[in-house]
Amino acid sequence: MTTAIDQQHEIELKDAAQMVIGAGAIALPVAMSKDTWEIAEELQPSDIIGITCMSALLIAGFVYAAYFRGRVREHWPLLLSRVLVIYGLTVIVASLSLLLINQAPWLTDPTLALNQTVLVALPASFAATVVDHMS
Repeated sequence: MTTAIDQQHEIELKDAAQMVIGAGAIALPVAMSKDTWEIAEELQPSDIIGITCMSALLIAGFVYAAYFRGRVREHWPLLLSRVLVIYGLTVIVASLSLLLINQAPWLTDPTLALNQTVLVALPASFAATVVDHMS
């Protein structure tokens, strides 16, 4: 059975568009930073896992506080789907931002491209989450 809360927090196309715009607003400037490229070269796989988990947990905390405070037990699938959509769209935007400036070597060095993408996605995911909440 669909409740009013479920309908209120379903992800619509306009929500996704706002997430992409918010992520892009931060992803492009961060992607253009030489510091990001240099840091990405030195990260270990455990660092990337940690940054990814930290991003997802911070998004989840914000989404919980903004939408589901005290009601997460019955609506955890909505919380999880919103976190996954926000982070997934942010990773796509981050990767595309790096590709636009020829800094994501997915074909020649996919590990470096992933490292760069995760680094750019960290701050961009916050912007995507905040912009999503503003609607």
